[in-house]
Amino acid sequence: MDFILLLLWLSLAAFFLTTALAAMIRYRPPVPSVGEVPSCSIILPIKGVSEFLESNLRALVRLAPFRGEILLAVASEDDPACSVIRRVLAEGGHDAKLLIGEDADYVNPKLRNVSKAYQAAREDIIVFLDDSVALDGGLFTELVQELKPGVVAVTAAPRGEDAASFWSAVEAATCNGYLFRIQMFLEIFGLAAAFGNAFAFRKADLETVGGFRRLQDGPCEDSAIATALRETGKRLTLLRSGVRRRIGWRSWHDIYLRHLRWASCTKVHDPAVFFVEPLIGGLVFNLLGAYVLSQLLVIPAANALLVSAALWYGVESLLHLVCRWPLSLLSLPAWIARDLLQPVFMIGARLTNQVQWRGISVAMNREPVAKRQRGNV
Repeated sequence: MDFILLLLWLSLAAFFLTTALAAMIRYRPPVPSVGEVPSCSIILPIKGVSEFLESNLRALVRLAPFRGEILLAVASEDDPACSVIRRVLAEGGHDAKLLIGEDADYVNPKLRNVSKAYQAAREDIIVFLDDSVALDGGLFTELVQELKPGVVAVTAAPRGEDAASFWSAVEAATCNGYLFRIQMFLEIFGLAAAFGNAFAFRKADLETVGGFRRLQDGPCEDSAIATALRETGKRLTLLRSGVRRRIGWRSWHDIYLRHLRWASCTKVHDPAVFFVEPLIGGLVFNLLGAYVLSQLLVIPAANALLVSAALWYGVESLLHLVCRWPLSLLSLPAWIARDLLQPVFMIGARLTNQVQWRGISVAMNREPVAKRQRGNV
């Protein structure tokens, strides 16, 4: 039994080191590409006024290089974001429009908001953005220029920055030390996930596999669109630079709801991954390492735990240093909290079928929404 546990811990260590090395080697800051930038329609769904909304919008409407249109989608005239958007648009910039209203044909509140912008988009290349993203010219040109023949979509994993509280640092730890690290490794095999933070595709490709309605095949639109577009037989590409996600201030309640939603999306769209994720996290690695190393080195379990943790968090520190990601006094406590809390989020996701998205309750259904609606006709 001890040999099996040793082999399991060594396998987890090999996976962790391999993914960390892949991220360190493959990561690069976004650099503007040379050549012509194709025209596109940038669609940004907005609900409420987030901490960096105004500054992110101001950067977006002054984006260079850029050709095309910017469509800012808000569900209701009563949304306080409308006044912020109008103030930024009044300052001038690219061709940007505020679109207000919802499409009642969709259950997902985000899709109800985005639908009108998708239908109004004039360009074939569509770029979906999140309002927490700080888009610059380098990332933008990478997104649209990587849509080459054989590539059906281009996306970017989030890099958490501008963390203003301990719980914000926990979210950044999830983005940088977990999501980005593993996705950089999976991208080598063409298996990377899609991220709604920044997602570029051709409208014509989506229309060939069912159009915008395919985004309601499950509760998480980024996973649904990736599944639909992969039916074309083309590759989904993950940018090596990632996208800068500005986090700002978060409370424990904010973090719990966000991570519960993320875990629930995995449960619905990737049930096998949902089962595996806790096993490859820091908690299992270090608990197993404490037992294995205490037996192997004949030392107290507490000392063995320190050795295992030093390996895990030492490599994570090296990853941040090599990639020049932010490090602070909160980093190590946030990494530890992330690993201790992962089972909490996973158990919570297993026990619930409803999550909160910006104050709206969203059903986490295993059955595709489109299929269920067709069955009720």
